[in-house]
Amino acid sequence: MTKKLCLLLLIFFTILVSCTNQKEAISEHETPSGPSIALKIAVIGTNHIAAIDNVNYVKTSLQDLVEDDNQQLDGLIISKESFEEAAQEEYRDFFKNIKYPVFFLGAENILTAVFHEDGLTLEDGKIGGTGAYASGFVSTEDGYKDWGLYLPNNPTNNDKNINIIVRICNAIQEYKENEDTE
Repeated sequence: MTKKLCLLLLIFFTILVSCTNQKEAISEHETPSGPSIALKIAVIGTNHIAAIDNVNYVKTSLQDLVEDDNQQLDGLIISKESFEEAAQEEYRDFFKNIKYPVFFLGAENILTAVFHEDGLTLEDGKIGGTGAYASGFVSTEDGYKDWGLYLPNNPTNNDKNINIIVRICNAIQEYKENEDTE
């Protein structure tokens, strides 16, 4: 009886040990793999967006996007120097109804709800540097889908440039693929 119990316990622990959840070890400063499908992303503000395979950037303005809503875009990136313009009341309806993800790069000091909620200003949305470095949202039938992409501890220039852009592009790809299957 004791032999059977020991054998049963040995088998149980062998199975338990072999069923561990292992994650791939990735350096927190490593550049992730980029998108695997072609993406067309509008950029407002900065001229320093890192080139990434499968991503076509279209430099534009908010006014052009509002006036030409027939553009076939997969996403939008707005840099910090354009936040004040984007927060103006005249663009609220555009952001309230946006059907592709919009990401705000350098948004660690604000809540991105200021861009789509009536009555909020950039001053109202200040959060004191505790937010995600890149925040995004898209209008859905159920409200808004939100993203918050934080920088790792002790971020490098690559973390703030190419790594965050790749993560934004991957989020846009994931959203696009999920929308295509629905």
